[in-house]
Amino acid sequence: MSDANYVVEVNETNINDIVQMSARVPVLLDFWADWCEPCKALAPVLDALVTKYQGKFILAKVDTEANPGLCQQLGVRSIPALKLIVQGQLAGELNGAQPASEIEKLLQTVLGDAEGEPEQPDENDFFAQIERARGMGAYDQAIDALQSAIAEDSKEIKYQTLLSEVLMDVERLEDAQQVLDNVTDEKAKAPALARLFFLQEFLCFDSAESLQFRVAQDANDMEARYYLACNCVLAGEAEAAMELLLEIVQKDRSYKDDGARLALLKIFDMLEGNPVVAKYRRRLFANLH
Repeated sequence: MSDANYVVEVNETNINDIVQMSARVPVLLDFWADWCEPCKALAPVLDALVTKYQGKFILAKVDTEANPGLCQQLGVRSIPALKLIVQGQLAGELNGAQPASEIEKLLQTVLGDAEGEPEQPDENDFFAQIERARGMGAYDQAIDALQSAIAEDSKEIKYQTLLSEVLMDVERLEDAQQVLDNVTDEKAKAPALARLFFLQEFLCFDSAESLQFRVAQDANDMEARYYLACNCVLAGEAEAAMELLLEIVQKDRSYKDDGARLALLKIFDMLEGNPVVAKYRRRLFANLH
C-alpha cells in the first residue's frame, strides 16, 4: 500500500473515528497551519517516518486554522504539536519543530525500532495492513490488495475469508457470498458466513431505534426482538443479541421455524474461542431441555 494510505486529514466530524482507529494502530496527531514555518519544516520529517514505518502508525494531520475548537478541546496551545494516541489515550507528545530522532523516540515507546525489518512484509504485516485500511475506510485498496494476494495464492483461505469481510463492509453482499461459496473449509468460513447471515437478515429494517421502541412497548413482539438482535450483532453487541434471542427461544420456538436458536448458533460461530460462548451454550441447552 502507498504511503498516502497511512496519512489522514482530521476535522471535528471525524475525530471520533480517528480516536477509535487508535485501538487498532497508534495515531500520531500533527497540529499545523499554513502560515507556520516550523510546521512546514516538520512536514517532510513526518513524511519520511511514515515511509520508514510503513503503516505501523497513522499520521493524522489537523489544520489548526480550520479546526480551532478541536485544538482547544485537545489542549493545543502552540504549533507545531504532536500527540501520540494509543487505545484512545494520550501516550506521549512533543511541542515545537523536532528532529526525526526525537519523534522516533516517541514512536518507539509503542512501536519498537523499525530498523532491520525486511523490506517485504510478512503475512502478519499484510493482514495488519488490511485491517488498518479497513479502519481508515480505504476499502477499495484493501479489496485490490486481497484480490492480488488471492491471484498469487488461491489456496490461502485467510485471504478469501478476509476479502469477504471487506466486501461486507461496503455492503457488497452478493460478491461476499460468491467469495465464500468458493471456500470449501466450512469451519474456516463459518464466522464470515454468520456475519453475512445477519447482514442479509437486517436488510429489511432501517432503524434500530424503532425496534427498541417496539421491544419496550410489547413483551410479545418476537419480530422486534429478533431483528434488534440482528442489529446488535452487527453493532458488536453480541451479548445483548444473545439475550434477546434467548428470550425468543423461551417464549416462542415457532418464530421463524426456530430461527432464534439457529441465529444463536451463528453467533457462536462468530465468537468461536470467546469464553462467553460457553455460558450462552449452557443457557441455550437449559432452555431447550
